Amino acid sequence: MPVQSVKSPPISTAGGPFRASRESDDASAAVEAAVVERVEQRSFDGLAWTFRERFGETLGALPAAAWSNPAGQGWERVKHNAARIVWRARINGSVYFLKYYLQQSWSDAIKRLWRGPTCEIEFKSGTYALAMGIPAVRPAGFCARLICDGRTCSLLVTEAVEPAYALNEFWETLGGDENATRRRRDCAYLIDLLAEMIAHAHQAGCEHRDMHASNVLVHTIGPRRYETVFVDLQSARLGMPLSDRAVVRNLGQLNQWFRRHASIGDRLRFLRRYLRWRNEYEQAFEHARPLDMSYEQLVRALVANAERHAERLWAKRDRRSRRSGRYFSRIRVGGGWRGMVYLRCKRPAEESRASSLVLDRGWWRGQLAKPPRWFDPDGGGPCKESHSALVSKAALVTPSGELPVIVKRPLARNWRRRLRQLFGPSRSMRAWRTGHALLNRDIPTARPLAVLERRVGPLIFDSLLLTEAIPGAIDLDAYLQREFEARARIDWRRHKRELNALLVRHLRQLAERGFVHRDCKAQNVLVVTRPCLKLIWIDMDGLKHAGRVSTTDELRALARLHVSLLDVPGLTRGDRARFLKAYLTRFGSDARRWRQAWRWIARAAEKKLRARQARRQWKLRHYGRE
Repeated sequence: MPVQSVKSPPISTAGGPFRASRESDDASAAVEAAVVERVEQRSFDGLAWTFRERFGETLGALPAAAWSNPAGQGWERVKHNAARIVWRARINGSVYFLKYYLQQSWSDAIKRLWRGPTCEIEFKSGTYALAMGIPAVRPAGFCARLICDGRTCSLLVTEAVEPAYALNEFWETLGGDENATRRRRDCAYLIDLLAEMIAHAHQAGCEHRDMHASNVLVHTIGPRRYETVFVDLQSARLGMPLSDRAVVRNLGQLNQWFRRHASIGDRLRFLRRYLRWRNEYEQAFEHARPLDMSYEQLVRALVANAERHAERLWAKRDRRSRRSGRYFSRIRVGGGWRGMVYLRCKRPAEESRASSLVLDRGWWRGQLAKPPRWFDPDGGGPCKESHSALVSKAALVTPSGELPVIVKRPLARNWRRRLRQLFGPSRSMRAWRTGHALLNRDIPTARPLAVLERRVGPLIFDSLLLTEAIPGAIDLDAYLQREFEARARIDWRRHKRELNALLVRHLRQLAERGFVHRDCKAQNVLVVTRPCLKLIWIDMDGLKHAGRVSTTDELRALARLHVSLLDVPGLTRGDRARFLKAYLTRFGSDARRWRQAWRWIARAAEKKLRARQARRQWKLRHYGRE
């Protein structure tokens, strides 16, 4: 979250566009118009400050105690985390943002000795941007050492940019405009502003190495009049030409958010405008250099970089679900049970009520007391019982009401599996990790809420997984049967095609994100119709994150899905052929590839049907039921 992205009034999209960042299209005008003030160092009331000249009068008007006690001055706290606290302050009629950097550990102290205080680094980056005419938040001054609320910290003061929105928030607001013509025009205008600012920074020898969408502000000046501004420049690399590799890396960081929230056309338009503005600024700075890549080469390099960056980001988020922190926590309860619990979610999902809750370890300890109680006959017993698992429904009591959950207790089929399950990770723990890996990759999944293992030393004797139940969701095969009976023929045909495209997209997403599904059947896909039609994956036992998915793995998953839908009325051979064609169609792929895949799936389906029949007979002999 950027410093100046709070308390902004609603964005107005009325009127006409106006480029607020310069008076003309001359690229050198922004550089010539840069105002560079003298930087001074002086002590005020015992505090050593480094500041821009005009901020000296403000420093002289406040005692040192005011900076150490921002709450006592009536200033507004707008952000608080383990690394920094940000306050909004009105001083002598001007608005400033105060960023307090907290010293967290001995490693922070070592970095401070090596690099200097973070506030000084960000101040120098801000003054460099100011000198080069790069649109950025203007630094006012910094104090490298003071005491605030009993903690040693450093302070950076920046001039407020108000009203302003983070780029990601502003982009989504523009996307919500119902006037399509105005929306396209405004998005194109914002793309041009953003491309110019980044090209300007790159040619001026400035690389913002944390350039995600939240670290760019859109400053709204009037109705559809705005400018883009950099914030959080403490990680910027300054005063040297950017190599082609650095350019790709930097653009890839920004692309990470926009690849999910912007069209391919908008992203390609940004690259074209960026290359144009690079040429405009090529003669304006000593660090400017031409890009030794064509437009096509830049696109390919960005695609590869985006994949690498996404994998690193996903791996980091996957590790988060295995340790205590802000979003998850380790927990121990009686009887040797221990595991992980969910606390909160950074990005709530519409279909998940749990994603909007904030839970704590104390609450979880109360809910998870005596875990086997969910399967006791006195408590209703399991709702599903098989040779491989027990499944029960339950409800957790939260401050905002009951939260329905599904509790799954894996069982060993035979002595070999019983011996194998003694050593971790358990099936429940693997499902926990897989479920959150899917969510981290934006694949809709029933959210795992808690996992417990009953351990004696390194040996695991039992395990449980609590997963959020999705109210109103229904299995894919049951949903298709219901809709076939309820809809008119024309409506059913239209709805089939809509669902076909949705299922193709979900299966492709699984494969592209590196997941192999060994139990891809219709019963493991839930359909949600409100607020919109959506598919949700459940039962993570059959999913494995392999990194790369072979063609054979993909076709096996399609064969399993095909077999699970054989008994559903209303699905014709034409529907299945259209689905396979849509799934296998890729840019540059052979249009006749689906025929070979069709024959392979037909043979695999026959083998699967024979195995299923044998399995049914085995269950009848051992359980007297299927």
